[in-house]
Amino acid sequence: MTASESQRSENIAERLSGCKSLQDIFELVKETTWKSLRVDQAGLMVGLAELGISSRGVLGAYYSPEGNTIVMNKTVMSQLKRIASGELYNSYCFYILLHEYLHSCGFYDEAENRQIVAAIAAQEFGHDHPVSKLAATPTAMLGLLSNAQPQAPDQFGSVEFVEGIDRGNTNYIS
Repeated sequence: MTASESQRSENIAERLSGCKSLQDIFELVKETTWKSLRVDQAGLMVGLAELGISSRGVLGAYYSPEGNTIVMNKTVMSQLKRIASGELYNSYCFYILLHEYLHSCGFYDEAENRQIVAAIAAQEFGHDHPVSKLAATPTAMLGLLSNAQPQAPDQFGSVEFVEGIDRGNTNYIS
């Protein structure tokens, strides 16, 4: 068995738990999407922006087709990193990145996208894993953030891009 075959046969939950960065989580999202749907999207960028937290709801991220960019809510990520376990933080990032990555692959219908994310999560992680629970009940995030102070989004909309996010599709020397 080759090293890459051995890595693929590892339990995905263990692999997610071992992720140390958004880059690692994003690579796992891409691999899982390819395994499940045989679709991918090269050349994506991921950025972080202060999108705020409201008592009425939370925007976890959005995909911008014009910029081929996934923008994640840095406010939520900071709050989760502070109050949640590493497993829950990684699970949240995986769930959000999977949802937005599927948008980038052409799954624009929100209801359909949520169903696909929930199906992939249940298939790959089982129903009891935090990724599956978030996918089955996206509003569960509000419960986790119920003690967070509401924060307004950054008025200037500055986006901090994550370096090296699409490692698998970078085949040039800079």
